[in-house]
Amino acid sequence: MKLIKNIAYRSINLEGEVFFPLFERYIRFSTHNYEGNADLDLTYVNQCAAYLNSLSDDLINRLCQGSIMYCNYYLDEYLGEDQKEFINCRDVLSLITPLNLSIPKMKRNEPIVHLELDCEWEPEHGMEWIVRGDRVLYIGSFESEDPWDEFPERERYINGGKFENFAC
Repeated sequence: MKLIKNIAYRSINLEGEVFFPLFERYIRFSTHNYEGNADLDLTYVNQCAAYLNSLSDDLINRLCQGSIMYCNYYLDEYLGEDQKEFINCRDVLSLITPLNLSIPKMKRNEPIVHLELDCEWEPEHGMEWIVRGDRVLYIGSFESEDPWDEFPERERYINGGKFENFAC
């Protein structure tokens, strides 16, 4: 099985599919505003794809726990529905569908996982996961966050409105 496939250059972006073993499927990947050496761009895509495929059990569990917190917050705060209970934190994955691994312009030689996901509880905006190094930096509504940000606080403010970061 190939790590990445169906690679295509579109204007200043690179697109294709990457295998995501957590969901046992290929998902789309896209780069943003690449200019220059296509081989270097593809090298960084491979680094990010390999990182996605090697997330530790601890990071995956933290992504799941944060997704559960986001799910229950959204159900309670916006829908007035009862919170969901999960026997195992990974059970939340059945409510999530990964859509795209968004690969930013490389600012330093460090792979990033920046995912756009659909989630059952928030069909309009979906969900966003950002992981860098050994840290889950952001879990919450898809806001197209900059994965190179530091994310120092759980609460953030954008365009005058508050949104939550459920990173664990």
